[in-house]
Amino acid sequence: MPPLPFVETPIGRLWPLATAAGLVAIHRGPAPANLPTDLDLTRSRAAERALRRWFDGSLASLGITLDLRDSSPFDRAVYAAVRSIPYGETASYAEVALMVGHPGAARAVGSALARCEVSPVVPCHRVVHADGSIGGWGSDLSSKRWLLERETAALSRGPMLLSRDGA
Repeated sequence: MPPLPFVETPIGRLWPLATAAGLVAIHRGPAPANLPTDLDLTRSRAAERALRRWFDGSLASLGITLDLRDSSPFDRAVYAAVRSIPYGETASYAEVALMVGHPGAARAVGSALARCEVSPVVPCHRVVHADGSIGGWGSDLSSKRWLLERETAALSRGPMLLSRDGA
């Protein structure tokens, strides 16, 4: 098998893994040991190019098609809602729960985001606590903070390319 595509980023090495249906995971860290049995290297490379452009500031939106076949309907609804949060803005877990029609399910939203394997295509970093504190992301708050600060800084520099770069 040819080498897997990856992107070196300020939050670590990212390995986009796609199938013919879309992006199934973005593995962080060393090379992934478990690959989808139906891995599509062409789509994985397209996702890698889009991620490079997003991290270099050329794209504000990662419109990459997702393969969420292993996600529950609730998780899919949460991911779709989170993808609608504009670049450089945030929403609280409770607001996302309202967006998906489940008021009071803020903790369930947090659990869905903790299971999300396709961040930052699903920009989980844009979901914060109701008081504005960043929280979430397990022990990797520095990456979440970096992503939020990057988006805020990019917006202050002026308009970005808003095209959706599908894979």
